[in-house]
Amino acid sequence: MLQRELTREQAIAAGEQVLQGMESTIIERGYSYFSSGVVFNTRVENNRFLYSDVQGTQVYHVRLDLENVQNSTCTCPYTRLCKHIAATFFQMYSVFENPRHFLARAQKPRRVNFSSAMLMPRYRPVASEGHGNETAPVSSPLTATSSVHDWWTFFESWTRNLLSAMESYRASSEIFSSYQNVLSVAWGWPRERAQLFHIHANLFHLQKLQQYVKSYRQSCWYPDLAKTAEQLLEQLEGAIYFADRQALRADHRPALAETVTIMQKWKENDTSSLYWVYAYRMLWWSLLTDPDWVKQEVETLEQAMQTPNAPAAEIEKYRLLRAHFSVMENEDALALQVWKQIGCLPLAFYLPYLKAFARNQEWQRFLNWTEALTDLIGSAEDQQYRLIIAIWQEAMKQVGRSDECGHMLKNFLPGSFSEYALHLYEAKQFKPWIDLHMSYQVPLADVSSVHLKEIEEAAPSLLYPYYIREINRLIRERNRTAYKEAIKLLKKVRAIFAKAKQESDWERFVDKLSAKHNRLRAFQEELRRGNLYL
Repeated sequence: MLQRELTREQAIAAGEQVLQGMESTIIERGYSYFSSGVVFNTRVENNRFLYSDVQGTQVYHVRLDLENVQNSTCTCPYTRLCKHIAATFFQMYSVFENPRHFLARAQKPRRVNFSSAMLMPRYRPVASEGHGNETAPVSSPLTATSSVHDWWTFFESWTRNLLSAMESYRASSEIFSSYQNVLSVAWGWPRERAQLFHIHANLFHLQKLQQYVKSYRQSCWYPDLAKTAEQLLEQLEGAIYFADRQALRADHRPALAETVTIMQKWKENDTSSLYWVYAYRMLWWSLLTDPDWVKQEVETLEQAMQTPNAPAAEIEKYRLLRAHFSVMENEDALALQVWKQIGCLPLAFYLPYLKAFARNQEWQRFLNWTEALTDLIGSAEDQQYRLIIAIWQEAMKQVGRSDECGHMLKNFLPGSFSEYALHLYEAKQFKPWIDLHMSYQVPLADVSSVHLKEIEEAAPSLLYPYYIREINRLIRERNRTAYKEAIKLLKKVRAIFAKAKQESDWERFVDKLSAKHNRLRAFQEELRRGNLYL
C-alpha cells in the first residue's frame, strides 16, 4: 500500500531530514520499536503525511510530515522528534530501502543541525483533564482551592509507605509510579492551579528520592536512582516551561509565596547530590522572579555565608547557590569564577543557563560561556556535546563568525574529533588531519578508505608515519592474519618510497624491520612471500 502511495525519493529525502534532526539514541529506539512490530494502522494523506499508531506504554498517534520532518507530531509526552516518530519512519522506509543500512548510517558520527526544538524541554506535562490516561483519579480531600501546605500534607500521607516499598521492590519504578499517579488529583482543576500542583508533586518526589538514598543507601546514588532523579528533573523543567507563568504570578501569588517558603527550606539539603540544586535554580530562574522574594533570598544566602564557625561545606553550598543569583543579575563572570573554584561540577550543571541564553537569543552571552566551559564541553557525554555544539554553531552564525567554526572546533577536542577531522579533510589540510588521527591512536581500519585514497593520491608521503605505526601494531598482534595485513601496508609504503625515488632508504627500512623481528618465523615467511624488495 505504502509503495503505491509514496515514492522511494520521498523516503530517502525524509531519511536525510531524520539524520539531520534526530538524536542517534532516538533513532535506535525507534528501530527497536519498528522491529518489534508495534507500528500499525499506517496510512497516507495528501501524498505527504504518514499517520500511524504505535504501541508504547499506551497507544500513541503519530503524524510524520515527509516534507518537513521537524513538523511531525506524536501524542506522547516527548516534545522533540521521538522514538514513535522514528518507528513510523522505519515502517515507511523499509518498504523502499534496507532499514538496517539506515541505522548503520545513523550510528556513525555526523553533524547535527540546529533546531529551535532542541531548546524545548524533553517532556510536556500530563494534561490536567487526564484524557488518554486509563488510571483512575486518586481519591483525596484536596480541591482547587487547597493551599500548597495542604498539598504537601497530602503528599506525606499518600507516600507514607513509599520508602519501604522502594526498599522491597524496584525503587525507581515505585517512586515514578507514585509521582505519575498523584498527578490525577488535579484532574478537572483550573489549568494554572493544576500546573502548580504538578510542580509541587515533582518537587516532593524528588525530595523523597533523596531521602531514600540518604536513609537506605548511605548516600550512594546507584545509576538507576540517578536516572530517576534526572527523569524527575526533566519532567519538572517541562512543567515549568509549559506553565502559564504570567497567570500564575498574577492570580496565584499566595501559592507562589508558599513555594518560596519551601524553596527556602531546601537550602538545608547537603551537596552530596546536586539534584535538589538543579530544581532550586529552575524555580528561582523561571517562576519565583518577584524582586522582593529574590532580594530576600540573596540576603539570606549572604548572611549564611558570613556565619561564624560555619562548616566549610556549608559555606561552599551557600556560595554555590548565591552564584545562581549572580547570573540573574547578569554577573556571569562572578558566577563562573565561584563555580570553577568549587570544581567537579559537570556540564549538566551549566546546561540550563546555556539553553536559556539560546532561547532568549543572547548569542554572545552563550559564546562567552562556551569559551569559559571549553574543557567541560570537549569531555561531555555525546548527547550533551552534540546539543551544545549545534547551538554553538548557530550562535557563531548569528554573530557573523560562521567562517571561524571549522578551526575553532579544535578547542572542543576530544568531543569534536569527528567534526574537526571532517573540517581538516574538506579543507585539504591533510598533515594536521593525519596528526589528529595519530594523536588519538585511531586504527587505520576505522579510517574512511575514501579519505585515505585521496590523501595517497595528493601527498602519499604524509601517510608514511601512519602506515608505519599501523604496521608495528599489527606485528605486535603476533598472528598470521595480522602479519598478512602488515604486508599489504608495507607494499603501500614501498610505493611511497618508489614515488619519492628513495629506493635505498626503502631497502634499509625493510632490512631493519626484518632484523628486529627475526624471531617471528611466521612474519618472516610472509615477508618472503610478499617479495617486498624493489
